Amino acid sequence: MRWYVTLLALTAFQAIGQPIAAQAATFRFESSADPANGQAVAAKSVEGRTMSIAASPAGAVLDFRLGGLGVNSRGIDGATDPEIDKFNLLGGGLADESESIQFSFDAPGVITTLDFDGVKDESFEFFQLTTPRSGVWSIFDSQIGLRLIDITLIDEPNLTLLTEAGSPDDDLFGIAIPFAAGEVFTLTYREYAPDPSNYQPGFVPEAPNGARFQGLEVTFVPEPSAGLLLASVGGFVAALSRRRLRRNA
Repeated sequence: MRWYVTLLALTAFQAIGQPIAAQAATFRFESSADPANGQAVAAKSVEGRTMSIAASPAGAVLDFRLGGLGVNSRGIDGATDPEIDKFNLLGGGLADESESIQFSFDAPGVITTLDFDGVKDESFEFFQLTTPRSGVWSIFDSQIGLRLIDITLIDEPNLTLLTEAGSPDDDLFGIAIPFAAGEVFTLTYREYAPDPSNYQPGFVPEAPNGARFQGLEVTFVPEPSAGLLLASVGGFVAALSRRRLRRNA
């Protein structure tokens, strides 16, 4: 990932005639003692930079646990939430509505890593990340190819496969998703329903039971160079990331 940062710095140097200092920050959501637990909106600050987070649908709250961040929708009248410490599909009066979060940052930069937990290939759970500059990413477990004969038949935008990295965690490394200060991302839990004819022989899918968001890494780019920088490299890094995702698929 350091070459992405080098690219950012070189591009900014060419655009404004002077080097800039990029700043890395890691936001983690793995503590049940988080003061934002049970809040509908929260702000988390790391290295002097702030990430704002809001739970959806309206009436839901953020649920921080050791395993990561989930969304608790049991306070919504008429809705049923299978597990309050995960992202899920709701039931009751909000049947099949997805839990999600919206988040943004107080400075421009690039998301370089996303970290999830419990995104299961056996039940075709996935997250969709709607970005302000790089379209929609559909993020599936890395082992989904063991369950489907042809993963290219998955009818979701920008199929993206997670990396196990030698642990139960599900991570996405080496990405470059640019954003400006205040631009909003939406992370939404989904459940995919493949045509059974695409199942691997003998495979029987399991019932989905939700997943968590554990954190992300960001490289911030200081003002005033950020506007020129994002304009000049945003399209490039987005296209490069999509090419990488197609290779993984």
